[in-house]
Amino acid sequence: MRTTIASLAILLGTLLGPAGCQNDPEVQARMAALADMPGITVTIAGADLDHAKAQAISKHIEGKAGETTAAMVRMKKDSEGESSLEIELYANSLPSGEALTADLTSAFPELAGATISIAPAIGGAAGDLPIIEVSKDLSPEEAKQEILDQLQAEGVDGNVDVKIQDSAEGRRIEVKVDKHEIH
Repeated sequence: MRTTIASLAILLGTLLGPAGCQNDPEVQARMAALADMPGITVTIAGADLDHAKAQAISKHIEGKAGETTAAMVRMKKDSEGESSLEIELYANSLPSGEALTADLTSAFPELAGATISIAPAIGGAAGDLPIIEVSKDLSPEEAKQEILDQLQAEGVDGNVDVKIQDSAEGRRIEVKVDKHEIH
């Protein structure tokens, strides 16, 4: 059994049910569903956020969506040292922009002076990310190594962190690629 996931930045989601290789019709149907999944992009500028706070905000936003499939979190700094946080979230149901903005400023007082913009995500959950196949028969450590090997083979560079949790609902995989680019 294999599960196909798209990865880079962070992929959040519970992976359920059997799957096959990339040419398997079941996997192709899942990838098509990911491509058509509704998404939003939340951009927060003007707030000094560390990685832990960015993750807390991302998990909070994920909790407001129904059946999250993927979330990509990007922290950016421009040449003047100003930072912004961008969270791209794909889920079966998404909160409205106004409600989410109000909820974020209420839950995170440090965002009160920040500029929060919410727009539809462009490109679908699979986007241009590499396709990674993970055998469900592997232990979490073996699956982690399989993901790392495939990302390296795809030419993904940066600091890669993979977290895998097994639960009664299935397997949850988070892949984080931390890259520092200067533009």
